[in-house]
Amino acid sequence: MKDRATEEQFQSGFIPLAGRQDELRALTSALRQRRTHLVTGASGMGKTRLVEEALTASGQPSVFVRRPRVLHQLLVDLAQELSCRASRFTDVRHATSIVLKPLVLEALRVHPRYVVLEDVADADAKMYRFLQQVNYIPSVCLLVTAKSRDSLGHLRKLLWDPREEVALRPLHRAEALALFRSASSAFRLDDLDLEDFRAKVLASARGNPGQIVTMCRMATRREYQSGRHIKFLPLRMDALAAFV
Repeated sequence: MKDRATEEQFQSGFIPLAGRQDELRALTSALRQRRTHLVTGASGMGKTRLVEEALTASGQPSVFVRRPRVLHQLLVDLAQELSCRASRFTDVRHATSIVLKPLVLEALRVHPRYVVLEDVADADAKMYRFLQQVNYIPSVCLLVTAKSRDSLGHLRKLLWDPREEVALRPLHRAEALALFRSASSAFRLDDLDLEDFRAKVLASARGNPGQIVTMCRMATRREYQSGRHIKFLPLRMDALAAFV
């Protein structure tokens, strides 16, 4: 039997991508043409979901690193994902940046792929110079997600071209409503009183798809239910913690 977290993840996977078909086509086309790209949007706008869908549709191999903050940790994460070996006796987690850098670059030259960096913020000059080297490797491209171009730090110098950006905006009302219906069905909320809950979710989420799905998922918990009624205010306050 699946535990609760696994069940929630399983159900979330069946929620269709809402209102992003133009962005999905644009990003999939860019990936098939092996172009570096930037996806921007506030927390919950669906950057990761869009990237995953586009990579699947384009069939491009990739390696993921989430929230790279300093160069050394980025090198460690990439070395692990690329199955690099520092030596017979040294684990990559304990290797220096000087050792890791050529290992990672060589691994990418041998097996080119997209290097996906999620939630990049305030990249320093060292990280910029290394990723510049990565981007110069033939058939290796960067796919970066961030809240905005301005939040990239030094990496903004590498991702300066607005033609290489997909900016995610809030969903339109009809798209948000369609997403709510899909999410409430996926999380089996149909036996609850959804009319008031739906109105409050759509008003408070303001087109943010992540918030809509999160509130529907949390509404399955007993502490947010009273009979068939969903206690919206405490649910909303707790849900916001995921987006600040």
